[in-house]
Amino acid sequence: MGTLFSQKERDFRIVSPNDVVAFLNNASKVAKKCNVSVAEVIEAAKVLEMERRNSLYVANGDTLDEQLAGFGELIQELTSTIKDLKGEE
Repeated sequence: MGTLFSQKERDFRIVSPNDVVAFLNNASKVAKKCNVSVAEVIEAAKVLEMERRNSLYVANGDTLDEQLAGFGELIQELTSTIKDLKGEE
């Protein structure tokens, strides 16, 4: 879960030429193992990346919902305190 007040700096990942070489080497191994082309392996990797991105989007929404709920509770408490100070019921 993300935090509101002590957010760590985001870890931006940079892709190096060595990362590309490693990816293509692995894609070639998978292509041979599965008897498909490297292009098909890359397309499959794209689909998996879309699934991963969707999962991250949902997780981000869950974190946002929790944080907004926290704000709602604080606002309700503040409203209640103000009413108490005013002597309202």
